[in-house]
Amino acid sequence: MTAIRPPEYLPRLPYAALLIAADRVVLGDTFRFSRQGHQNRARIRTSQGAMWLSVPRTHAGRPLQIREMPVPDDGWRVRHARGLEAAYRMAPFYDHYAPSLNELWATAPSSMADLTVRSVRWVARQLEAACEIGLASELPGAPVGLADVWASEGAGAFLTLPESVERDRQLEADVRWVELAEVERRQTFPGFEPGLSTLDLLMNYGPESASMLREMTTVHPIRTE
Repeated sequence: MTAIRPPEYLPRLPYAALLIAADRVVLGDTFRFSRQGHQNRARIRTSQGAMWLSVPRTHAGRPLQIREMPVPDDGWRVRHARGLEAAYRMAPFYDHYAPSLNELWATAPSSMADLTVRSVRWVARQLEAACEIGLASELPGAPVGLADVWASEGAGAFLTLPESVERDRQLEADVRWVELAEVERRQTFPGFEPGLSTLDLLMNYGPESASMLREMTTVHPIRTE
């Protein structure tokens, strides 16, 4: 099964479930940057509830591909590192993940794609996801649209997420979708906040996170009748 998604910053749990379920994931670094997406932001748990970590972006006079979007170096890397330390320093696996996370922020990214691709690869490694990860920009002609990427990739089943089912069912493909039934679980602070970055699960459950994700995940076919 192949998934084609724009890369996300510290991806959500459904995105992580897709990484585990897919055989190959093509990261759409040639896709248009979306302010409504998760390409430059991630939700974490704090003592006050959920909080967004947002990566600044340079405003342009025209739509930009994710790989074209500059990231101002205004100190955000230090803010994110400190924010995660404040949120998760008491989590059981903070010390396990903090060094490699700090490596993620060690150098300023050359673009939003540089940051988000590294971020997706980091999450895939921590979950020991077996999927092959490629980039749309590495395909012949660097296709910029989903249909064109699939035409270049085009074999086997196509794996997607619930918010994209209506769009992706138009592809000439055996489309299947990943359902994540998120369960209430231990977090660093009292209560439970759903819809967070995969970081929250990793910080609290460490290597157990992958098996937990598998238990929460079901892959469904899209019925055409």
